[in-house]
Amino acid sequence: MKPLTFDIRNLPFAGTVTRWHSVNCHRYPSIAEHSALVALYAREIAARVVPDLSAEQQVLLYELALVHDLSEIVTGDMPSPIKRALREHFKGQPSPVDQLERAICPDAAEREDLAQQPEQSYLWRILKLADILDALVVIRQEGKGPARDVISAERGAAFEALLAKAQSEHPQLNWEGARVVRDRVCELKHVQLDEFGRD
Repeated sequence: MKPLTFDIRNLPFAGTVTRWHSVNCHRYPSIAEHSALVALYAREIAARVVPDLSAEQQVLLYELALVHDLSEIVTGDMPSPIKRALREHFKGQPSPVDQLERAICPDAAEREDLAQQPEQSYLWRILKLADILDALVVIRQEGKGPARDVISAERGAAFEALLAKAQSEHPQLNWEGARVVRDRVCELKHVQLDEFGRD
């Protein structure tokens, strides 16, 4: 293991720089909160989709989840529709936002490139499913007004589209496990003490 290239003086701000600032929400989660939840969701999806991940693949997946949005500590959270529009506009080449994020946090870029290698690209799909799942949970739990339903439907459709792509690329894996995690997490129910041990 080697130290991050990312300037670690920025790390404490992961807990204070918020996401979702362009959407009307009850509460705005931090980058640190998002990263930790994406790592937890990715772990649960991976455990069901490809339970025999090597130790190296597990470390890669968890590290990628933890660092994938560190650049946002510096840039702030750019809304996903803008990122998608820029990628569409610069099709065939990296968008300026992608270039900037890779320059700010080469650690995330390095791990993204490793996770996207054809022989293990399912790791990238798992990470992106976990990322979408966190957005789905945030908007359902914290979103206000009509945007809540619109974004929830869009993120739900994005999850299904990515799942279909993952299934076509890696049909040998149990991608239904990702739906199990999504459905369970999206119940949005706190487990009470008297429920522990039941399931």
